[in-house]
Amino acid sequence: MNTLLPFIVAGVTAGSVYGLAGVGLVLTYKTSGIFNFAHGALATVAAYVFYFLYVQHGVPWPAAGIACLVVLGPGLGAGFEAFARYVARAPLVWQVVGTLGVLLIVEAVCDILYGPDSRPFPHFLPTSTFRVLGANVTRESLIIVLVSVVLTGGLYAFFRIGRAGKAMRAVVDDPSLLALAGTNPAAVRRFAWMIGTTFAVLSGLLLAPSISLQASTLTLLVVQAFGAAAIGRFTNLPMTWVGGLVIGVASSIATKYLSANSFLGGIPASLPFIVLFGILVLSPGGRIGRLETSLPRRAVPWHAPGRVQVVGGLAVLVVLALLPELAGFHLVLWTSGLCSVILFMSLGLLVRLSGQVSLCQAGFAAVGAVAFSRLTVDAHLPWLLALLLAGLIVVPIGALVAIPAIRLPGIYLALATFGFGLLLEDMFYQTSLMFGSNIAGIEVPMPHLSWLDVDSDTGFYFVVLAITTVIALALLLLDRSRLGRLLRGMADSPTALMTSGTSVFVTRTLVFCLSAYIAGIAGALSGSVLTFVSGVNYDPITSLTDVVLLMICVGGVPWYALLAGFSLTVIPGYISSTSTSYYLQIIFGVAAIMAALGLQAGVPEVVRRTVDRLGGRLKMGSAQAPAGAPGEEPARVSPRGLELRGLKVAFGGLVAVSDLSLSAPPEQITGLIGPNGAGKTTTFNACCGLNRTSQGGVLLGGSDVSRLGPAARARRGLGRSFQQPALYDSLSVLENVELGREAGLAGSSLSRHLYGGRGQRAAVSRAAWEAVEMCGLDDLAGDLAGALSTGQRRLVELARCLAGDYGMLLLDEPSAGLDRAETRQFGQILRDVVASRGIGILLVEHDMALVMEVCADIFVLDFGTLIFRGTPDEVQQSELVRAAYLGSEAPPSDTRRRAADPAGPQ
Repeated sequence: MNTLLPFIVAGVTAGSVYGLAGVGLVLTYKTSGIFNFAHGALATVAAYVFYFLYVQHGVPWPAAGIACLVVLGPGLGAGFEAFARYVARAPLVWQVVGTLGVLLIVEAVCDILYGPDSRPFPHFLPTSTFRVLGANVTRESLIIVLVSVVLTGGLYAFFRIGRAGKAMRAVVDDPSLLALAGTNPAAVRRFAWMIGTTFAVLSGLLLAPSISLQASTLTLLVVQAFGAAAIGRFTNLPMTWVGGLVIGVASSIATKYLSANSFLGGIPASLPFIVLFGILVLSPGGRIGRLETSLPRRAVPWHAPGRVQVVGGLAVLVVLALLPELAGFHLVLWTSGLCSVILFMSLGLLVRLSGQVSLCQAGFAAVGAVAFSRLTVDAHLPWLLALLLAGLIVVPIGALVAIPAIRLPGIYLALATFGFGLLLEDMFYQTSLMFGSNIAGIEVPMPHLSWLDVDSDTGFYFVVLAITTVIALALLLLDRSRLGRLLRGMADSPTALMTSGTSVFVTRTLVFCLSAYIAGIAGALSGSVLTFVSGVNYDPITSLTDVVLLMICVGGVPWYALLAGFSLTVIPGYISSTSTSYYLQIIFGVAAIMAALGLQAGVPEVVRRTVDRLGGRLKMGSAQAPAGAPGEEPARVSPRGLELRGLKVAFGGLVAVSDLSLSAPPEQITGLIGPNGAGKTTTFNACCGLNRTSQGGVLLGGSDVSRLGPAARARRGLGRSFQQPALYDSLSVLENVELGREAGLAGSSLSRHLYGGRGQRAAVSRAAWEAVEMCGLDDLAGDLAGALSTGQRRLVELARCLAGDYGMLLLDEPSAGLDRAETRQFGQILRDVVASRGIGILLVEHDMALVMEVCADIFVLDFGTLIFRGTPDEVQQSELVRAAYLGSEAPPSDTRRRAADPAGPQ
């Protein structure tokens, strides 16, 4: 024990700082929903400001500390709250990119002002020692631990007792309700950000003396905060602090027993992510933190017509083919640029096309380079075969990273992938499994053919250009395939895709594996350019810059990859200044922040119109109906009824739906009504599998589907619309409707995700056009869904349901946003569908005229409990229903008894 005690003391000291940083991170995440990847950058700013005041200008350390904690911390917090308020309206990927932009700016500015090398940071707290159980303990360590305990305990007590603390808890649960109570949610969030940022600032000041002053090191303080926050499940402040303590102590003890030169020597540095991965794997889906069930709408970027892109692509290809005559000794630089283009295309598959945030592409590239070296140098396989196999070797690693994280909301995928990249560097890069301890690294050869000059700089440039072109063409075809449509739909609304029948788990895993494969090829090619590579060439931190740069570049495949790859690799090579990369990093960071705030400059309207005209783009709203060519018609699901038996849905201690039994038979429209907050949407979510039920069963066509997921229930014939229309905004109206059928055909099959066959495609087109015409959307078929009005979006969502193989539809307030005439037309559509197809509809609607007009039977909910069932006439005459809806006096007891008989009058 005596030999362990010094390590425990050191671990408790460091762990207290990690816990403090984690508490600040969780506090801001809980109150704003923004996971701040720049949390460590805030600590970095504080450390440099303190150094500037205390060391460079002789300001006494208490005054310098007060300036950081009282002025800098709250000031940064207030600024971040304003930033987070606007970024919260953006999709998750832009929230991540916005905070990463701040991180890049902070790190680059610090490196420009003070250089990238570390500087000694003086101990400003007393360093005298005293003995505890035979071990020396510094007073500095004691102060750090006491400050961390007091502040965390005080914050927890403040949350439980203080009025402002209760308001912070309330703003997490229901900010609109807090506003109705007279408290400004923005002010509450601002206060929380000021506290959380001050905790980050203090963490930077307390940690800097033990690790020195270096921007790249201090910004990664957030790494330890990740692990601490994971132990606290990203919600629990005391457990987060305990998590930091556990990570600090465990890491310190591990350094005693694990050699730094062994495979296990990287465990101390990797422990936060080992913890994170463990929690991701062991936690049930959706049990960590908050759920991101839908993405905010955002303007869909304009793309040039296909004809213009083809001409532009050929022109660029010609220029690239002529480069060996123009680039001179810079040709190797352009070859590296093409390798970067391939890497950015792999990343674009995830981030741009499917909306998945991956922060470990550099790690995948490193694995690909090592695998390629082993296959060519050690196994002596042919160069091209080894290249293809190296990509395949990366695929299972990509799946291993993705599968635990994609079970949970999107932010955890970003955390897991970032953690994987750092773990790979700390535990594997310098082992014999990868690059080894040799500074020169491993050999990655160029191709060699006796009959063709491919192992010279010029020859290899053309090899890489050919591979880049093939990959770009393959991704263009993928973008226009079934998988491409599924991926774009998933990026816009994964919930809608899931409830249309596609297994989003399969879709996400598939695209992650494809991305990893291409990244592995990019890593192998970049290694061949350099001939010898080490872990330095695949720094995992570069993955952060890659994501930021990818998102701020304009255009589709492959244009964003060309811009990003050449900007990152070629431009710095033509400018000899050592600061070029830092200034570019600042430019990337500023552009990322502006884009996250929605301030990214678009293509001028006059340019769009001109290019559209030159490209022969069809007028918006026009689309061609499919020809009547014969095709394989997928069998329609037969009409089937829905039955709920004793359904109960609870969120923690709150029972949202209690003992609900109802039936919605086929061949009729059944109503489900009640005041706001009655539990209607919760019931729908339970029916389709988005909400877990505490008890009771959901039967579809007489079969219990309670244990099936949303996609499986959809494939059994259960379709739905949403209270807030969940459309694929980047797709056209017709493509949205087509996915209503195609999503179910893809299902959970890997092969059907990739290819559906010509017959299926023809059947999908016919079903989509039938639904489009039935809903009167012919003139809007070619319009982007993101540009539609609310009423039009409702009709598109209905058409998507009608195109699918559904025997029962759940329609959640489908007439909201429609005028009176449109509502009457909408009701007629519903009656026609039921009459012609025999399907059943369960309708949630606040337009009582529509409900009374189309429903044969109506169930009434209030506070999650069924209070009445009857015909439209009986509902209108019921005093109980009038009391629930209009607030009239309580009805007599004989009327209440109607709710006790779910069967109601027959």
